[in-house]
Amino acid sequence: MMVLTFLAPVQVKTNDVIHDINSVREALVFLNQWPKARRGPVYSCAVRSCNAAIAGQMTTDQARQAFVGFARIAGVLAKSDLSPLAEADQKLPLSGRGP
Repeated sequence: MMVLTFLAPVQVKTNDVIHDINSVREALVFLNQWPKARRGPVYSCAVRSCNAAIAGQMTTDQARQAFVGFARIAGVLAKSDLSPLAEADQKLPLSGRGP
């Protein structure tokens, strides 16, 4: 079984408790516990993305970004989140970036 661990955890806050979501499977557990009355298109996209990553049809980072988008829109993202790849890109000197 593939673990599909995130390069950096996604911190979500529910009931004033911060939870670290460390993998695609943990993201799915969180999503499956989300209240049915609050599920919408962004929720569905995050679930589909996590399932696609498990099936090998999407990268772990793409699934993570879908989960981060859900958490941000749902108002449970504990802090501003950048993907580890975006953070690495921001640290490059301007001359190291593409055209």
